[in-house]
Amino acid sequence: MRSRRNKGTSLIETLVIMVIGGVIATLAIKLLHQSQLNSRQAQDWLELQSGVTRLESQLRQDLRDATEVALPDNQTLTIEKLDSSVSYKNKGGLFERTLTFQESNKVQLEGYRLPRCRVTISQNDAEQVRVLIEANQGLPSSEEYVIEQTIGRRP
Repeated sequence: MRSRRNKGTSLIETLVIMVIGGVIATLAIKLLHQSQLNSRQAQDWLELQSGVTRLESQLRQDLRDATEVALPDNQTLTIEKLDSSVSYKNKGGLFERTLTFQESNKVQLEGYRLPRCRVTISQNDAEQVRVLIEANQGLPSSEEYVIEQTIGRRP
């Protein structure tokens, strides 16, 4: 006589396979999530570097061309030029530059993305402006960028 062998899987075998599959799926989801976080952090860092570089270049040029500078608060800088005025304002992650031409009242807007940064504008003395950019707002991995520029084209 032949013995009959049941074909199929038992409940315990099915449960073991489901648990193993669940563990693998959970690990894969965690790995994917961490990968996305790392990608976002790298993108923010690149945007910060690009924003600081562009801001520094434009701010230095504006301050060299300045005839007068005013600081209404530590988040706003107003620069008067011969034919226009420029305003820099921190708007939570975006540092906005507004250029207004005096004759035509034409306005140009430009933004510098500075993710998770605190920006403080100060005037060290009557002839120099200082912009402090604190990346990551005081976390252990924070970085500071300082832009100091003399107002006008002085020797």
